[in-house]
Amino acid sequence: MIIRFFYEGGPNFMAPIYLMWIMIFILAIRFIILYRTNKNPQKLKRTNESILFFGSFAFLIGITGQMVGLIEAFDNIRSMGGTSVDPRYLAGGLKVTFIAPFFGMMLLMISAIIWFVCRNLKEYPSQTEPINQ
Repeated sequence: MIIRFFYEGGPNFMAPIYLMWIMIFILAIRFIILYRTNKNPQKLKRTNESILFFGSFAFLIGITGQMVGLIEAFDNIRSMGGTSVDPRYLAGGLKVTFIAPFFGMMLLMISAIIWFVCRNLKEYPSQTEPINQ
């Protein structure tokens, strides 16, 4: 099912979203390791912020994929003359355009939950501490 959605949603936009799923889980594991070993608090904070960034970026990639898909679909409808478009084809095309934003939005929701939980841990660096680069 995941592979089917990968190809239906368009590999050009689904591949980065799938890679960001992997990236979010790697960053979440890195956060847990940094938190348990009480390592550098700046790294802990940057790792947590990266989780939310990649989730947001995945959603933006999904929206971009949807816009490109809609533009292509409307171009195809216009090239057919636009008079006899079967509603089943139109519904199928619209369904396909929502696949990438859906997967991006799910990743954004998961990353926001992970970010919020990690941010509210007891020993998380305070918001007033500057992050030294």
